[in-house]
Amino acid sequence: MNVQCYHCGSTNCRCSRIFPSTYNEPEINTESSAFKTPQSSHQTTLANFDNSRARQVLQAAHFLERRGTAAQQTAMSLIGVALEEEKKAKQLHKAKHEKTIADFQQQIHIRETKMAEVRSSELACQTGLDAEWLEVNNFFTTIVKIVEGVRETAIQPVKERRWKVERDTQDLLQKLQREIDVLNKAIDETNKNPDLEVSPQRVLKESNGINVHVDTSLSLGTLKATTSTMMKQICEELDKLSTIEFKRILTFAVDVKLDPTTAHQSLEISDDGKQVRDAGKTLKDTDSPQRFDVFGSVLGLNRLSSGRAYWEVEVKNKTGWDLGVTRRYANRKGNLSINPDSGYWVIVHYEEKKYSALTTTPVSLSLKGKPQKVGVFVDYEEDLVSFYDVTSQSHIYSFTECLFGGEILPYFSPHLKQNEKNSNPLIISAVQKQQ
Repeated sequence: MNVQCYHCGSTNCRCSRIFPSTYNEPEINTESSAFKTPQSSHQTTLANFDNSRARQVLQAAHFLERRGTAAQQTAMSLIGVALEEEKKAKQLHKAKHEKTIADFQQQIHIRETKMAEVRSSELACQTGLDAEWLEVNNFFTTIVKIVEGVRETAIQPVKERRWKVERDTQDLLQKLQREIDVLNKAIDETNKNPDLEVSPQRVLKESNGINVHVDTSLSLGTLKATTSTMMKQICEELDKLSTIEFKRILTFAVDVKLDPTTAHQSLEISDDGKQVRDAGKTLKDTDSPQRFDVFGSVLGLNRLSSGRAYWEVEVKNKTGWDLGVTRRYANRKGNLSINPDSGYWVIVHYEEKKYSALTTTPVSLSLKGKPQKVGVFVDYEEDLVSFYDVTSQSHIYSFTECLFGGEILPYFSPHLKQNEKNSNPLIISAVQKQQ
């Protein structure tokens, strides 16, 4: 007969002879049992066991308990095993529970930390925006004050002129009225005494009042000078606004490097891809479709097709250079037309002191000083390319409504070296963030 082990559930183990699988536990008289245990003790223990294997062991212990001393010892041993396994099972369950709680708490901590970071970021952003708001508001407040001041200055002479015209007119009217009164009186006297010889001139004592006139001409000579002064003051304030704008664009700094495969054969590129100069001789024997073959130019590796980007280039001790951006697939061969129609948005420094924006018709630029470092800012969505004098934090020029039409790349030209002149390289420098 096959028996089933309450301990392991198998029918072929050593303990399978203990009882048959069809065995029904009989009623036991606890009074005659040699191993007396309160009847409810094991039942309570069994009911409290959650582990299925421990329950099987305890069931086997219940059976053996009623089979004599040896069986009772075995039962006690099995009960000990069952209790130990139940203890381990509870410890394992507790550990799993504690780990689950710890995992939840860790996730909560991560999110609380993130919330703190978001709040801190918001506070920093709001603080920066408040400061910028104040600067912009102060700028326009100053502009309004300038305009109002110039307005008062321009209007004041007109007011004074108006008051003078009114005063002169009143004086003249009063004088003419007095003369009319005198003439009316003379008429009355002449009517009373027709033989009286008298003339209006004698009556008015040769007054030339009828020839008096009011000067109503306008004087606009000071208006132009006043307006010119106002525009100068506004331009000074606009430079301050450029400073605010300049601080903002620094946050869009990107790491630009030169692409040697696009460089003209006479250009020398540094190993780190940050400097370019004219070597004064051919350095590369082979040409390629990507390389400029006539113009001494080179492109950056960075491809811009969205968002904003800003980089800075040192141009000190240079007598000439080009800086800007170009379409990725703009022509690089032959004598190029460097202008927006050809896919180039570039400013140029030439003949030591001259600067121009290379629009279809080049625009001459008047700078306050010679830039030592030039910043280039691109806002792809706004179709904007702007240039700044980094040292003075002033605006140089902006191309607007740019038709990029795809990816654009940074563009550089150090211009030819002329003996020892213009031998310094263009250097792409790290952007220094301002506090």
